[in-house]
Amino acid sequence: MIDFTIKKVQVNAEGEIVEKKTSPKLPADIPKKSSTGIRTVKVSLSPITRTKRKDYSGNGHWEFEEALGQNGEFGFIYLIHDILNDRMYIGKKQFLGTGKKNKGVSTNWQWYTSSCKELCESIKANGKEHFKFYALEQYRIRGSLGFAETWSICHVEALANRDKWYNGLINKVSWNVKESITERHKERLKAILCNETMQIWEPSSTLVTL
Repeated sequence: MIDFTIKKVQVNAEGEIVEKKTSPKLPADIPKKSSTGIRTVKVSLSPITRTKRKDYSGNGHWEFEEALGQNGEFGFIYLIHDILNDRMYIGKKQFLGTGKKNKGVSTNWQWYTSSCKELCESIKANGKEHFKFYALEQYRIRGSLGFAETWSICHVEALANRDKWYNGLINKVSWNVKESITERHKERLKAILCNETMQIWEPSSTLVTL
């Protein structure tokens, strides 16, 4: 059972904890100065459980209804839910490297926690047990994966709801897209946003209802 012992702290725009300063009381006719970029978030006081990378297998920490990356897919779209602060993040991750030095080599996708600095700092501070890691769908073509990420972020209007989403950037799509957004992608995203039960895949090849 997860111990949700938490406290509130103040963080800056980069997600770093800042010390709360006590200012002298001002006369009523002088307006208070607002702290730009400073907001209050919740952090866990519970002991953090760490999982070694070598212990990850199958889909890693991702919840999905089938084995990931087994049929030539390029990558997948994911959603991470920060349970403590009820904020989410949508991103994409490829299964194999494409650079000169890592081409064809498996990436860190099984334990990947996004490129968002603020979210990664929150995961590091609070532990993965306070986060849910969902895979939404797999795509076979690189351009389709990029389009699916952009579509997902636009669909949830993430940049217009920064109190609910960690996303702060949308990549443009300037190429012909050869794969459409799948119905499973749409249904899983809708189910997560509505907090509905879903089925996930486990290494034993059995389906588990959440």
